[in-house]
Amino acid sequence: MRTRLVFLILFLSYQTSTANQFDPCTFNSTNPALPSSWSYSSIDQVRRCFENIPTNTSIMNETMKQLFNSLDFYSFLSIVRESNAPYYMSVDLQKDLLTLFHQFNMNMYKTDYDCHLSIVICFKKLKDYHTKYFAPHGYAQFHLLLPFIFEYLPSTKQIKIQRTISLYSSLLGHNLPMNYTDRIVTKIDGINAFEYLKQFAKDYSLISKDQTVQLNSIFREEFWLRNLAEYPMPLKNNITFSFSDESEVTFPYLIIIKKQFDNQMSLEIDNRFSSSVSFPLRIVFNYILNLEKLNWYEQQKNSEKFDFVMGDNHTYCYHHKSSNTTIIRIESFQEDVYPILKQILLTANRKTLIIDLIGNHGGHSCLAYGILNYLVPEYSSLHRLYEPIDARTTKRLLTFSKVFNAYSNSIYNLQTGSSYSDTEWIQPYVNYTRGNSTDTYSRKWSINCDGEVFGQGQFWIRNETGRNYFQSIYVLTDGACGSACSLFLTKLKLASNFRMIYGIGGGYDNDLFESSSYAGGGAFPWNIIVTFHNQFNIDNSSINYLPTSAYLNLNVYEIYINAVSSIHPREFVKQSIDRRVRTMDYFNIEQALENIIQDDSLLNENSSIMNSSFNIIIILNLLIIILFLK
Repeated sequence: MRTRLVFLILFLSYQTSTANQFDPCTFNSTNPALPSSWSYSSIDQVRRCFENIPTNTSIMNETMKQLFNSLDFYSFLSIVRESNAPYYMSVDLQKDLLTLFHQFNMNMYKTDYDCHLSIVICFKKLKDYHTKYFAPHGYAQFHLLLPFIFEYLPSTKQIKIQRTISLYSSLLGHNLPMNYTDRIVTKIDGINAFEYLKQFAKDYSLISKDQTVQLNSIFREEFWLRNLAEYPMPLKNNITFSFSDESEVTFPYLIIIKKQFDNQMSLEIDNRFSSSVSFPLRIVFNYILNLEKLNWYEQQKNSEKFDFVMGDNHTYCYHHKSSNTTIIRIESFQEDVYPILKQILLTANRKTLIIDLIGNHGGHSCLAYGILNYLVPEYSSLHRLYEPIDARTTKRLLTFSKVFNAYSNSIYNLQTGSSYSDTEWIQPYVNYTRGNSTDTYSRKWSINCDGEVFGQGQFWIRNETGRNYFQSIYVLTDGACGSACSLFLTKLKLASNFRMIYGIGGGYDNDLFESSSYAGGGAFPWNIIVTFHNQFNIDNSSINYLPTSAYLNLNVYEIYINAVSSIHPREFVKQSIDRRVRTMDYFNIEQALENIIQDDSLLNENSSIMNSSFNIIIILNLLIIILFLK
């Protein structure tokens, strides 16, 4: 087996090198398993292509200039230098960027790709998916694919191959059996498998400050499929897996490319600046989920246990046939999810609700507020619904923030219950000392979901026939629930009709991991910040767009959840799950749902028994009183 696979590695490398001997950046190999506009390649050819694009010192210097400018907008610049429990951050972003700047000018990085990836790694230290840098758009078309999806076994602390990826086999183009499912992997490239994955999570996962959530994300997505604008290209062309029976197998890294490139120039053009470029990084991930039939909700439409009510590729509603339970899958809180989600909530009429937030990367905060307002009785009051936000009041941030006053009723005054009509909300108000640095911050305020810039109330859900609240609400999460999802879950946990947060994953060191991630408060792409800052800036400004199509995103405003902590931003406090489910399979959650439904049934039975006992006691006391009176 090992010999035949090594031969295939060499053969694949030979094929791509001879086919593209004139231009290493020609990528036009197609496969029936891929969309017709996509291509694929060996990692060896991709490496030779990237190595052929040299560092441009002037471009990198301008990039660094804008990264230094961006620090005036980053909300957590001080606190990440030295934060307290539970995360104990120690990142001096300004110092790290200065080190990179000197390295660039000493020609320590020979290729354009290596320069950008060094910046990517620098921002990954923040462990904040709201604050990130991705290499230019051309590099973002390249996705590294591995043959296996792993699963962690907490009882034995082993790594199991949960499933093989058929797309990988199709692209490799061989007829060898891929019957590795359920085999125990002991080593990866000669290193203990679990230690290898822990180190990968520590170095490259950006999703959370919680180490357990980082590992959950690695197992679900980040290890077996990697966008090369986010993750460095491996130094080797292949990866070796060792098994518990002491056998081993070597596979080549394969690269899926989300478009076809004719030559090096076409890739370099894609890397140039564009104000309209977008980074839809999960397109390949979602494509593979559907191709491999890993979207559990899509596969259950003819299930014996669940009735499909409605939904699409992002949001689903099911009813559990043998219990009075509704299951709603919410993949994101993006605006385009709202119409179907509204329809689902207006028609859901069971007593118990389970919300699946696995892998939800957030979206619009007002959509989160709108659902909370509909689901929770006490959140019908905006005073109890909205949470406070503040910001570092640097001169540049004050200029950028003027954009919100250009739209009526955008900022909500938490003291008066009305909207600010001027910029008082963002003016210097109080000094905080964080990370051995004292900065001036604004007063605390909130966004106004009835305001013009936040949707003018479009995310409030109205039920003309009256509102029936769910008696019990549960959530299933892997901890990667971020941004608006974190706001939603943190607030929902405090609701009167909420019961429990169940976590899928974990079990590495302890059971109770962080329930959500990168809470932030208000994050914006650099292009948006530059556009509005320069629109309101009256002086000549050095703030400008990045000189390439690289992607920079910054957390600008910071949110607090008062009931959790009124002193520390939500990003730096912890709200753990309540219980882990008895499965580690992120792509087949039937057992997890049954686990929650069974627990809810037992809880209701115990509650009924307690109520019956209480009623009996009351009756007996009444009988005693009657006898006494007689």
